[in-house]
Amino acid sequence: MNEIDIKYRFPGLKLLVGLASLTVLAAGLKASQALFVPIFFAFFLAVLGTPPARYLTRVGLPKVLSVLIVAGCIIAGLVGIGNLFFSSLQEFRSALPRYSDGLEDLSIQLDRSLRDLGLGYSTEMLLGSISPGAVVDIVSATVRGLVGALSVLVLILVMMIFMLYEATDFRKKLAFAMGEAFQGERFEGVASDVQRYVGIKTVTSLITGVTVGIINYAMGVDFWLLWGLVAYILNYIPFVGSILASIPAIILGFMQGGVPTGVSLIIAYTAVNNVISNFLEPVMLGPRLGLSPLVVFLSLIVWGWLWGPGGALLSVPLTMIVKILLEHSEEFRWVAILMNSRVYSREPVEAAEPLEGDLV
Repeated sequence: MNEIDIKYRFPGLKLLVGLASLTVLAAGLKASQALFVPIFFAFFLAVLGTPPARYLTRVGLPKVLSVLIVAGCIIAGLVGIGNLFFSSLQEFRSALPRYSDGLEDLSIQLDRSLRDLGLGYSTEMLLGSISPGAVVDIVSATVRGLVGALSVLVLILVMMIFMLYEATDFRKKLAFAMGEAFQGERFEGVASDVQRYVGIKTVTSLITGVTVGIINYAMGVDFWLLWGLVAYILNYIPFVGSILASIPAIILGFMQGGVPTGVSLIIAYTAVNNVISNFLEPVMLGPRLGLSPLVVFLSLIVWGWLWGPGGALLSVPLTMIVKILLEHSEEFRWVAILMNSRVYSREPVEAAEPLEGDLV
């Protein structure tokens, strides 16, 4: 076997070892779901709080006081959102019986419309499964992962405080531990990219929730605050999150205002989600931090399978962190390029003709 054959031989053994290692890693992650989901929730909260904590430290506040101020603001925000969400959900549960008549009227209207179009299909079977209780089940199922995380909220918040405290000096510790092998620019690049992505995703989710809440309020849909909170939370889940967030509000819109309100809500939700996901987020993230739609969809499936609804909520941020780490690795940078939404091209460089008298 000559040298060329050895050089270009397919690395089958390396591929098998890599797949075996990936399988073992996936099995370990799946078995440790109860441990890692709270840790990563705390990590992302700490990522959001690290820049303001460092700023307060630079302006002269003690590190402990800076961490406590930032942690207090985050805890107050989470408690406020949680109280609004669960109080609105409880009011929604209590008010469901009065929407039964609206559901029956909606069934009659749709049945009549389909028969006018020549379709002999009755909506009784279809809407029979969409009882008022089913609407609550939809909301409960889609936020079950968040509720599971909130059940260990105290643990998450305590871990977040310790992470914030360590984050202010972590770079110095890492530089001292690694010595000359420490690459400060690469570490700062990874940290800033992760902070930027998580911050932008939080901002776009907040914009989505506020916009959805205003739309429902303007159309006279009850519990508009609840639907805005649901849209804000589920916007972290790619593709299906915005769809799941729209279902309860659209059903309620049909019950309250009939077909015009329901159709208007469908159009409004579709417009908001398309503008934010296809225009605003790509512009704010830029081409380097963008993920391929296929990668986003596969990450939802993989992390959802590994860690359930909590993994689905964290799927895009976790995949983004993996991509950023791969970008800063010379060996696996090609994987990050394949994950990117940007299409790279490498123009062939033609060798210049040597001038007369040049040494060749």
